[in-house]
Amino acid sequence: RAPALWKKLRLSQKKNPKLLPGALFYGLLRGFLGSRESFGVQGAAVAALREGCEAHLLALLEEWGLCALHAKRAAVQTADVSLVRSLRVKRG
Repeated sequence: RAPALWKKLRLSQKKNPKLLPGALFYGLLRGFLGSRESFGVQGAAVAALREGCEAHLLALLEEWGLCALHAKRAAVQTADVSLVRSLRVKRG
């Protein structure tokens, strides 16, 4: 039974699910660029930006979850978001 669990774990580690869909992120990036049609963006740059955004979102979600856990709650509330925001401002 244990080898099956290890196999399942390895398969789940090989799959790298993305939080932000590629087309949606690219459209968002195009929206930031505005009417600069001559401005090109390489695929590697888009992938790097997307990966950085996902890492930032995961860090925020983790901190919100820790605040909720500290308050002995299972769900994140707006107070957790505000607390993390104020702590990040104070940390600089």
